[in-house]
Amino acid sequence: MRIGFPGTGTAGRHLRPEVAGPEHEVPPGPDMMDQDTAELAYRRGAGIEVTLLWHRTSGELTVSVTDAASGASFELPVAADEALAAFHHPYGYAAAQGAAY
Repeated sequence: MRIGFPGTGTAGRHLRPEVAGPEHEVPPGPDMMDQDTAELAYRRGAGIEVTLLWHRTSGELTVSVTDAASGASFELPVAADEALAAFHHPYGYAAAQGAAY
């Protein structure tokens, strides 16, 4: 279970400014967040951050990947029935879809 800020789609990975170290990002206030996008899942390991996002207006799902070491990132659309596979294996999913990353 992840702890977040109710109604904002943010997760416990963000810290308040007074306790955030340089390795943590501080979340924007609720009034500055994109109200059309909801974070469905988030994971971080070995410097790679992977986020599964739902875009309410379009109904589209995307997986966003950021590599902190290289600064590289990409986001790719995913089908609803493949969303968890893409979330758990984003590089393999991107390669199978022919996406450059």
